[in-house]
Amino acid sequence: MSPAAPARRPTLLSIASAVPPLSLTQDELYEGLFKDWFKDVRNAERIIKNTGVRRRFFAWDPRVELKDGTRGVGDRVRVYERVGLQVTGQSVEKALGALDRSRVGAFTMTTNSGYSGPGLDLFLAKKLGLNSHLRRTFVGHMGCFAAFPVLRVAMDSLAARPDEYVLVNASEYSSLHYHPSTDPEQVVIHGLFGDAACSVVLGSAPDGEGVQLIRSHTEQLYETHELMGWHMHNDGFRMTLSPFVPFVLAEHIEAFLEKLLGPEKLAVGDVKHWLIHPGGPKILEMIGKQLELEPSRLRPSFHVLSEFGNCGATTVLLVLEEVLKTEKPQRGEYGVMLGFGPGLTVEGMLIRF
Repeated sequence: MSPAAPARRPTLLSIASAVPPLSLTQDELYEGLFKDWFKDVRNAERIIKNTGVRRRFFAWDPRVELKDGTRGVGDRVRVYERVGLQVTGQSVEKALGALDRSRVGAFTMTTNSGYSGPGLDLFLAKKLGLNSHLRRTFVGHMGCFAAFPVLRVAMDSLAARPDEYVLVNASEYSSLHYHPSTDPEQVVIHGLFGDAACSVVLGSAPDGEGVQLIRSHTEQLYETHELMGWHMHNDGFRMTLSPFVPFVLAEHIEAFLEKLLGPEKLAVGDVKHWLIHPGGPKILEMIGKQLELEPSRLRPSFHVLSEFGNCGATTVLLVLEEVLKTEKPQRGEYGVMLGFGPGLTVEGMLIRF
């Protein structure tokens, strides 16, 4: 008998992010817009500055586009279509780089920021000369954890066709849904969310060669669905975010990680790199405390929160990019990606560097 072929795993070939050209600090945005919008909300300035966000990037200048009030969904989606082609396109093109584009057999993309058909994925595939028989999967409206479903689609695609590449993208243009409000919850949300795109290309490689996705796990906390939402209104999409979310996540995170890590005979102490979606500073603080993580383990997530804000589904990929760039993980070290969103839904991915 001939020896069995070595096991192959989904492997990261490249990662690249892109942001719109406009960057504003929290102070610039507060003085230029939010100071007027939230003048009747007690402690609005303090709430915004306590988000841990230093600056963000914007698909449009809300100080200009929204200075006279709100805008309709159509106006907002038109900007999404135009800016998305530019910024998402930059991210995708950088990720593809010098890779053989003829090997890209599938493209999975997610956003929560805008909808159109055909979607950005089709126009970008055409622009970049990808195969006309490309299999496209678009995941919409799942919230901040949506990078995980698109990664799983990519993993399944590689399991079926290991000789191909899969292109994955998460793009968010949350600033297109800012709106005036007197609700303190909306002040928090407006203080957190920003715009960015991030793309990865996955291929298949022998076990142990490269940054590899080992396994994922998902949990729906069905009884907590009212704590977070993302709904369409006449003047754009609107998020709800309860202050109880960090407490619920901290309460469930250890049991969740047992299900993610246990099948690989790993425990929290075996994980060197933590790539936690920075939904807000309280989420990071409470999960870090619950897992007894050293502050340095949370540095990449806090850095992304500070420099980009919460960019929805894109954010955990930005954290991955930051870890690879600055932490420089050693071969064989483990990392855990975590994401959270409406449901409440908790998503996790085990990575071996």
